[in-house]
Amino acid sequence: MHLHFDRAELRTARTIELNEGDQLAPEDFPEPVVFAVLTGVIAVESHLSDGRRSLLTLRFPGEYLDMNRADRHASGEVVALAPTSVKLVPRNVFEELLLRDGNLRRIYWRRATDIMHQQFDHSSDLGKKTPTERMASFIFELRNRMNIPRFVEEFTLPISRQSIADYLGLRAETVSRVLKSLEKEGAVKLIGKHKIEVLDFKGLRKIANGARPRLSNHR
Repeated sequence: MHLHFDRAELRTARTIELNEGDQLAPEDFPEPVVFAVLTGVIAVESHLSDGRRSLLTLRFPGEYLDMNRADRHASGEVVALAPTSVKLVPRNVFEELLLRDGNLRRIYWRRATDIMHQQFDHSSDLGKKTPTERMASFIFELRNRMNIPRFVEEFTLPISRQSIADYLGLRAETVSRVLKSLEKEGAVKLIGKHKIEVLDFKGLRKIANGARPRLSNHR
């Protein structure tokens, strides 16, 4: 379930357009804001001292990201993974709306809980699953968070293979290899670089759940 902008306070919030790679940080703004994604995808990124990047969490259209912390500066920066439109909702306005609007509050907390459990699953994926299993799980995560109906088999990958790799803890070449492996197995069909068609939902789900022998765990 996604949040919508049918309240005047949300409709009138400032909207900014981001190109892929543009970064935002809470300290860039004079007051605390909540990032509300209209189109595109944003992520929280962090870097190791040698420059390697990790994407810690993703946000899709209809989802919110609050990077404000009372105790210290938030970890990481917000980065656009594709051309993206984001509303900058003042945090005090957003909190007041949640207090006044019970329906909005229920939707927000339900979505926040969904994202929290998805993050739990993602952490487990990184620690236990092979690259192929991670990719299969990610395909289902994308379909769920992009609200793609089950009967729609073909969809667009909204972020680059490098960004997928940084989210799944892999190398970009591993992502390409795993996608080709899934295609060879008949689970998916690759349509150019940016589209994918799921051919075997049941088989792909088995792979995502680890219900087959592990042939490789190379990263």
